[in-house]
Amino acid sequence: MDYKKVLRLHYVNKLSSREIAASCGCSKTTVNEFLKRFRECPELMYPMPENTTNEFIERMLYKKPGLSGEQLLYRDFDKEAVYKALARKGETLKHLWQKYNAIGIVDDKKPMSYRQYCRRYSEWTDSKKLTFHIQRYPGVNLELDYAGKQLKLHNRRNPEVSTPVTIFIAALTYSDYFYAEGMIDCDIRNWIRVNNNALEYFGGVTPTVTPDNCKVAVTSNRNWIDPHLNKDFQSWAEHNDTVITPAKVKSPRWKPVVEGHVKIVTMHILIEMEDMTFYSLDELNKVLRKKVEEENRHNFDGLSYSRFDLFTKEEKEALLPLPPNKFEYLERKTVKVAQDFSFTFDKVHYSMPRKYLKQEIEIRAGEKEIYVYNKHGDHIRTHKRSYTPKDWVIIPSDMPEEYKDYGYWNVPYFLQKASAVGPDTRSLIDGVIRKYSYPVQSFRSCFGILKFAERYSREALERCCHDALLAGKCNYSYVANTIATYHTVPKKKPDQPSLDNPKSPSPVSGIYKDDDSSYSLKNLLKRQEEGHHEEY
Repeated sequence: MDYKKVLRLHYVNKLSSREIAASCGCSKTTVNEFLKRFRECPELMYPMPENTTNEFIERMLYKKPGLSGEQLLYRDFDKEAVYKALARKGETLKHLWQKYNAIGIVDDKKPMSYRQYCRRYSEWTDSKKLTFHIQRYPGVNLELDYAGKQLKLHNRRNPEVSTPVTIFIAALTYSDYFYAEGMIDCDIRNWIRVNNNALEYFGGVTPTVTPDNCKVAVTSNRNWIDPHLNKDFQSWAEHNDTVITPAKVKSPRWKPVVEGHVKIVTMHILIEMEDMTFYSLDELNKVLRKKVEEENRHNFDGLSYSRFDLFTKEEKEALLPLPPNKFEYLERKTVKVAQDFSFTFDKVHYSMPRKYLKQEIEIRAGEKEIYVYNKHGDHIRTHKRSYTPKDWVIIPSDMPEEYKDYGYWNVPYFLQKASAVGPDTRSLIDGVIRKYSYPVQSFRSCFGILKFAERYSREALERCCHDALLAGKCNYSYVANTIATYHTVPKKKPDQPSLDNPKSPSPVSGIYKDDDSSYSLKNLLKRQEEGHHEEY
């Protein structure tokens, strides 16, 4: 109990015993008993001196009759001996307290409760800046980190150019058996790759994995209780049936094993490899793996066995089995289903059912397949991935028999728009539509061709389509590459206002400059050209 806090809440804040108990995390009876002892003690009075400690208050209030006020009610224990004992394999703080409690009362001092025993030991370790001993068990945890020192890849053609190589390290916490690999790009794709290689090297996976707080693993870790993991790394953990437990930010003691291996790799391996010349990453990793293997088979100082011996005899069998297939990194992207019943990924069209028209979906693209998810994260379907630009991957059931009920992109719509431009444009659009097995596949090309009438002019598009038909090239690419040559810009007379800008200053007094007015300069000039002579 924090005795000073209880006194402050009682005398200053005027809280009840129930409220004090809820605030301090103890029982109401304990609070009442303490306040009663405080009021009955002639040596203590509130307010108390600033240098008064909780330990002093405890000594004054909780003493047995016949004992001096300086004597403790509870029997103390040797904290340093407990710290050393916890380093033994299988030893726990609970077991040490049971041995301490079994001795019973000594010199009229009773043993502490387990909670008070742990608190006293924790206060001692904090004062000595020590940490609790973490008991390690075979096949339980794997720690991940980057080495601070980098190596370099040289360029054969230009010796002055070099590429930095970051060293990834994974270490098993029980046997100290570790793996290292160089990587040029520290992105999520390569992070997944090196972690897959590490698990393959160990031949299994641990139930928990403790990475450093690098962005490819942990996106945010402000609250250690609820860190935000990278989505792809979390998927990697779920695929391998393990749990990610990130270390606390700027707390190397949370991953001491891999931190020790970072030091070993830096001082014993990277220093030697720094003087070597490498021209490829495979060549560098081949040498690195050989040196890691030598270090793993080297005996521990003062012991007759190595990391490899401890791993093969005690830890390897304790690892969880690897899944049949490696985790595959999936490129994620949010796309929208267009009115032609497809979404586009990597310049390839993939069909979708009509109920997802104009909806956003999430794409997770692997090497051979593309997985489609809705906005709620539910898997919709899987497409075979195509690497041919402008290709269509279609599931026939996605293509509706009639298009008029599903938006304005349909065959009659594009034929009507083309007819408004001219007969040659209509013939070209009709030829583009007939090229595809499903008319919906041509809608984007038709839309792009007709859009040139707005960008240039209908006359220019009509002449271009006429030549395209003669050349037998009914496609969007031909029109896009040649339409500019059919467009001519008329020259304006110096003293004549621009007809394209109806709001330009008019030299005629009393004429409206608004193009919508029948008395605008543009309309008057047009009527004059048609033979109508009117007075200005």
